[in-house]
Amino acid sequence: MSNQRISIKGTSSGLIINIGSGVWQGLIEELDDKLADKASFFKGGRVALRVGPRQLTRPQIESVGQILKRHNVTLWAVEGEAPGTQEAAAQLGLETQLAPAKPQNLTPDAPQTGNALLIRRTLRSGQVVHHPGHIVIVGDVNPGAEVKAGGSVVVWGRLRGSVFAGADAGIGEKAVICALQLSPMQLRIADKIARSPADDDSQEPGAEMASIQNGQIVAEPWNG
Repeated sequence: MSNQRISIKGTSSGLIINIGSGVWQGLIEELDDKLADKASFFKGGRVALRVGPRQLTRPQIESVGQILKRHNVTLWAVEGEAPGTQEAAAQLGLETQLAPAKPQNLTPDAPQTGNALLIRRTLRSGQVVHHPGHIVIVGDVNPGAEVKAGGSVVVWGRLRGSVFAGADAGIGEKAVICALQLSPMQLRIADKIARSPADDDSQEPGAEMASIQNGQIVAEPWNG
């Protein structure tokens, strides 16, 4: 098989897979083989597909996502020129345009983790987002969704899924998790883990920030 049909390159935002011309099923089988050959390298990564003018349907994109999932890789974006491809990707909650990440201006006392990732959508059950820097989500994190950041995580919405902040050892316990409504299945900051109490639904909703204090995760009112 020609290596030019499929190319894979790493970026600070994740892996980008360029899919060239050819029969779609054959290309997908070739991609499956490539991922299997270097399973340990790709494991835990996130992938954006670049498909050029190719028209993809929602089931075709879903089939690629299932193949990636088998190799412990997450599909987060599909960039294509065909409007139908863009619409199908958007219906699945995927990004449709890859733009160069821009350095963020962080306050002097904030951990410097490089580029931040901005997500403008709700994360549904089964969706996973991994990023080496900070993550800002404008939307909800539903139960069953998972977010993992090297730095801090800010959710401008309801956090009801699982969030792991401070995965970068250089940031670790300095990371924080903020949300307009903090009702997670699980919170993790560095090596500390916490869950919402069983009667959390009875509490008044309000913005909160979770951080590590005296060796444990503590949530307190978040005033921005």
